[in-house]
Amino acid sequence: MKDYLTIKNDAGEEKEFEILFSFESDETNKKYVTYTDYTTDDDGSIICYSAILEDDGRLSKIDTEHEKAMVDELLNTLIETTKMNYLNKE
Repeated sequence: MKDYLTIKNDAGEEKEFEILFSFESDETNKKYVTYTDYTTDDDGSIICYSAILEDDGRLSKIDTEHEKAMVDELLNTLIETTKMNYLNKE
């Protein structure tokens, strides 16, 4: 089962995103979520977004470089694991 979240932009338009993963950090005592709508950049890579998931369901910007690096590391590990699993099944 896939989980989705709906985000309203500044113009009041709602857009649906698929949640790729979420986790809680013992170090920061915060919950993080990474999500996408599967749009791609100029290189064809899927654009992913990450945010802090507040207790009331709101999303907050990740402010520190340390937190950004922590989420990026987990995302990159997930990507590499997925690639290895995919290649091993062929």
